[in-house]
Amino acid sequence: MTPGENLRRAVQFETPEWIPMTFHINASCWQSYPQGTLQELMDKHPLLFPDRKPVAEVVPVFSMVQRKDHPYRDPWGCVWATSTDGITGSVTEHPLVDWSLFEKYIPPDPAKTDGLVPVD
Repeated sequence: MTPGENLRRAVQFETPEWIPMTFHINASCWQSYPQGTLQELMDKHPLLFPDRKPVAEVVPVFSMVQRKDHPYRDPWGCVWATSTDGITGSVTEHPLVDWSLFEKYIPPDPAKTDGLVPVD
């Protein structure tokens, strides 16, 4: 059975041969825990990390909504903030604080943004 057929079976509850899954160590973990320990963990679990390629160091990359002390205003006008690098924040300011602002509100242009970041 191909991985695609197995995925289709899983999605449609038709008894797949295996449970499709992807395991991921997020950027916050790479910054917070000893990298050698995480690398050892990955080596001990090849089933979870089948395509593992050892690297000397993992440099965490945080999205716009995952940067501590750097609030981000998304294209909808929502401000996101987080207290921990690498953990997706929450909205702390809303563009429509009350309904009186609705008539003047302009939503983002889908040709220019996916709703979170600009489209290149």
